[in-house]
Amino acid sequence: MVAMIVVSVAALALPAGSTAASKWSGMQLPAKLLEGGYADQVPLYSVSCPSKKLCVAVGALDTVAVSQSPTGGRDSWRAGYPTYAEPKQSCLEEEGVPPASCSFPRGSLDGVSCATEGLCVAVGYEGSVYISTDPTAGSWSIGTPYKGPGAPHLTAVSCPSVSLCVAVSGGNGSAGGRVFSTSAPTAGQWQSVQLGGSPDLRAVSCTTTSVCVAVAKGGRIFVSADPTGGAGSWREVGSPTQRDLEGVSCVATFLCAAGDGGGNVLTSTDPTGSNFAETNAGGSVQITGVTCPTTTNCVAVDNDGDVVTSTNPGGGPTAWTFENLVPFEAESPDHGQFVKNALWGASCVSTSLCVLVGANSRIFSATDPFAAPSPSSPAGNAPAKPTRKRPRTHLVFAEGFWQSAVTRHRRFKARFHFYSRDGAKGFECKRDRGSWRRCHSPLRYWVPVGRHTLRVRAIGSTGLRGPAAMLRFKVLHRRPR
Repeated sequence: MVAMIVVSVAALALPAGSTAASKWSGMQLPAKLLEGGYADQVPLYSVSCPSKKLCVAVGALDTVAVSQSPTGGRDSWRAGYPTYAEPKQSCLEEEGVPPASCSFPRGSLDGVSCATEGLCVAVGYEGSVYISTDPTAGSWSIGTPYKGPGAPHLTAVSCPSVSLCVAVSGGNGSAGGRVFSTSAPTAGQWQSVQLGGSPDLRAVSCTTTSVCVAVAKGGRIFVSADPTGGAGSWREVGSPTQRDLEGVSCVATFLCAAGDGGGNVLTSTDPTGSNFAETNAGGSVQITGVTCPTTTNCVAVDNDGDVVTSTNPGGGPTAWTFENLVPFEAESPDHGQFVKNALWGASCVSTSLCVLVGANSRIFSATDPFAAPSPSSPAGNAPAKPTRKRPRTHLVFAEGFWQSAVTRHRRFKARFHFYSRDGAKGFECKRDRGSWRRCHSPLRYWVPVGRHTLRVRAIGSTGLRGPAAMLRFKVLHRRPR
């Protein structure tokens, strides 16, 4: 069992740049004290609200935030950080890590799904599954669905009922492309299948116990009418995009919606029998989370602090309303781990309650998310995009790790994502003390053990370079057993 260290949450005013007319109200979890005495708001990657009386959000450093009144304002959310009776073995194996530091959570919870108020399941990058039958009490059990070599990176989970949970894994190689399912989540008995080609799965949504849709990098979409039926029950369907898919939401009666790396929304009213159609929802960056409470209402968020809503998801670009909740602000040199305005997850209980989570421990909620936008809100089919001679770069995240990565070898293959919304014609990257060189997102390169700094800057249409975004991180060596 996991004990939770609970911290109350203070209310937060709307972020600078948001309008008072916005339908969304925001708050922020308190800063988490990290190793080395550095305090930061950790990113929240996923949220699930099975009712108006319960929402559960998860994120980096095994953070679990719970609220029984998601729109309640001050002190309505409690943040928990698991402590373990015994340190994680992966922590003890890291070279140079003091044993006392292993009492701190070191993982990342990437997905959560609550079938009811009495069953919530969260999955983590380390391959662990967290299960709670009473999340408000902070009681979670931890299991590992896969016992073989090479722990899978679990990226998402969907529990349409207490009798079915389906999780998926991302990454390359045999650890990626796995689908885990169970008909008895609390029993901890999961079966695993490997999809052909080991797709880098990023999200999954099951409408019932008989229909599931999983999406992956490269625009790949997989569907199953029998998610517990083995690898043969899953098949790939046609996709209108080759951009990465990071979020998907399906409604039983029937609608499936997903989002890609260009701000486009893919929809289908029959995912098991027909292809998906694509439309632009007003943004231009990676859509990271999608939630559809009904077949006529959908909400999507992206990694530039934008939220898009629709009461007719298949109605084309004019059917979507765009709003930026957290404007981008340039990072100081000492705070470059994450872009502080990304939104990662969304959950709508109904058309009268939606909750969003994202970077910097931000949580937004709305009781009228599908209402017509106020004239003073920055909404519309497509936001006005400023033209800058010196474009800003948004260094989004280091895939698969946060401030540090661990390898059993002399180097680690890191992958970084970045973008610019200012009409950049290209990018330049600088690794540590190296020279500036042309690059593109995602950037992949081998990083040796030690401390590192990555700088990225955009190149404007006139050739002028914009300010550099910076990410500091370290690669730790884990001794083989």
